[in-house]
Amino acid sequence: MTPATTTTTTTNKRARNSTASSGSTPALKKSKSLGSSLDLTRAPRDTTEGHVYVFGTGDCAQLGLGEDKIIRKKPANLEVLNDQHIVDIAAGGMHNMALTVDGKLWSWGVNDQKTLGRSGDEYVPLPVEGLDNVKILKVACSDSLTVALTEEGEVYTWGTFRSAEGILGHSKDQEVQDGPTKVHGLQNIVDIATGTDHVLALDGTGHVYSWGNGQQMQLGRRIVARRMLNGLTPERIGHKRFAKIGAGAYHSFAIDSEGKAYAWGLNTYGQCGNDDASVDNVPSVAPIKALEEERFADIQGGEHHTIALTKDGRLFGFGRSDSHQLGLGYTEAPGTETSDSFKKAIREPTLIPGLPTITAVSVGSNHTLALTQAGDVYAWGFGEMYACGNGEEEDVEKPLLLQGKQIENVVIRKVAGGGQHSVILGSPAT
Repeated sequence: MTPATTTTTTTNKRARNSTASSGSTPALKKSKSLGSSLDLTRAPRDTTEGHVYVFGTGDCAQLGLGEDKIIRKKPANLEVLNDQHIVDIAAGGMHNMALTVDGKLWSWGVNDQKTLGRSGDEYVPLPVEGLDNVKILKVACSDSLTVALTEEGEVYTWGTFRSAEGILGHSKDQEVQDGPTKVHGLQNIVDIATGTDHVLALDGTGHVYSWGNGQQMQLGRRIVARRMLNGLTPERIGHKRFAKIGAGAYHSFAIDSEGKAYAWGLNTYGQCGNDDASVDNVPSVAPIKALEEERFADIQGGEHHTIALTKDGRLFGFGRSDSHQLGLGYTEAPGTETSDSFKKAIREPTLIPGLPTITAVSVGSNHTLALTQAGDVYAWGFGEMYACGNGEEEDVEKPLLLQGKQIENVVIRKVAGGGQHSVILGSPAT
């Protein structure tokens, strides 16, 4: 593995990747035989408004609470957004987005590569600029890029991609894009997903497009090193038709119309579901054979681990586990790293026990947030930056109920895990 080195320090304002999901899934109107055209529709924007709460480390403006409040051990209300009618959220490595009921975006966090899509103070939420006549349906954040899906099925991006060598570029012609710009060649897009430095888009017929950094095969197509800029152009991958997509830092996922799971990209810890320790990369779209009997609603990944949500609300974890990223402790299972290695992994997809019915999952760099049917949140994984919200700096070995004075009598509706922080959206219990 040779990705760009990313850390939790503040010297270069770079963080390990996060990917986030609100649980919103494109609706499958009609499907023909497997492999034929699908007829997918964009999931409508949620109309249930809520308040935004943040926790974790915010020394690079991730929390949005101002320059003087850079750590929150428990969920803290981001009061400036209370009157903005927020219905959805997204978290990146060190920046965040909040979506309003009328399709507008607010942003805060690191703006080094113009990921906020605006000027002004990084430490407080402010409106994204340049989308006055556009209504956003969904937003996703990578480490240095923001991606927005419109009601019309168009995609806008801003910021840049990075590689192991540094800034890769936003496109072949633009190194850093300082404001929202339409991605040409994409239409009728129904879903988007982001890794550390790559993007997936799913169109209404079930085709998946990928672009960004492909050094770890996360694009599902081979990119020659001397022509890395070719990866910045969206291209269709695979031959199957899919109904849902997801991403980890350097790996990617798709779910077909039957709920079967597929993965590709970096597999050094078995995060693509391939438990063969000699397989470092899965170069193209491949079924996760260990899970072929299960049916999935969503799959999301962190830096080197993966969490898969079944249609009936159970979670499977696989990949790196030395910070308890999987919620399985240091389980000694077939395929685990050697006992004397601090880089532990559980390569065989394993059911995470002790959880109620889960409706959505969001995976940060090395921690996980799971939203229950009852509107509670369970968190586990890397704890040094307080991103699990339990008030402790220790790693959280197994799923732990998120609690806090400010979220008492609050029903949580959305979760988003970042690089060193977390964001949740909740409304008063009735």
